[in-house]
Amino acid sequence: MGDKVSRAYSEARIKLINDYLESNLIRFEKSCSQRFEPLIEAMRYSLEGGGKRLRPILTLSAAEALGLNPVDVLPAACALEYIHTYSLIHDDLPALDDDDTRRGKPSNHKRFGEAVAILTGDALLTEAFGQVLLLGESQKFQPAQILGVMDLLVHHSGVRGMVGGQLLDVTIDTSDSSLPEIEFIHIHKTGALILASVLIPTKLMPLEEEKVQSFRRYGEAIGLAFQISDDLLDSETSIRYSRGPRKKPKPCYTQVMSPSEMKQKLNLLIDHAISSIRSLGDKSQNLIDIAEFIRTRKA
Repeated sequence: MGDKVSRAYSEARIKLINDYLESNLIRFEKSCSQRFEPLIEAMRYSLEGGGKRLRPILTLSAAEALGLNPVDVLPAACALEYIHTYSLIHDDLPALDDDDTRRGKPSNHKRFGEAVAILTGDALLTEAFGQVLLLGESQKFQPAQILGVMDLLVHHSGVRGMVGGQLLDVTIDTSDSSLPEIEFIHIHKTGALILASVLIPTKLMPLEEEKVQSFRRYGEAIGLAFQISDDLLDSETSIRYSRGPRKKPKPCYTQVMSPSEMKQKLNLLIDHAISSIRSLGDKSQNLIDIAEFIRTRKA
């Protein structure tokens, strides 16, 4: 797929996701007391903060690779973006990363106050699982398949995944971090939700285990590669590209690897991800394009 076609695909998918996210915010506004409007405003502020929509795009792309209609899996894609956004809001709080900005704007707690920011994250996390239940509206999926998606999200976003990784990220002594420790943290803190994004469609149709494992290998590789690319971007400037100067030391690849070693590892992971799903043929092209984007991204 050429760059122009790839960009057009991404732009179309981002619009589809953004339109769906906005329709849900409007639904909340219509169904909630007007007294809750400040909470919905804070949800909208962070959801519309300029993210790449990587996780929902991965879900739609994996669905298409398996022959599913991406529109039918939009509720699950939205759930992923809700969970990701809640995690960023909470990450930025003073008790965790203490970041004043996010994507060039004041962090949610700087804009609305810490109490509202905490509740905004709580609301997004809770509503994410309501979104998963909306997979039933298309009548394309069986209840057991939808419960499989729910179980997958719980596993990868909770104590066994993203939240567990976040615990280590804020409690580990960074002065003696080793490569295995840093990788363990990032496999969970960043990689788990990216892996879930790729695996969700595999829960929505009967698949042989070999094909599921191909998607798993792809998701694991790009999840780790994405964090390495983040650390590479941060190493190239004194101010982190999305959040300004760091106030607290955090475990990162630059502590244990040189930039050239990081780039080499990044390339190996991307190559592994692509080789894992090449057997899908043309259907794998959008997933390959996402992997190549992670390899070369500048922001």
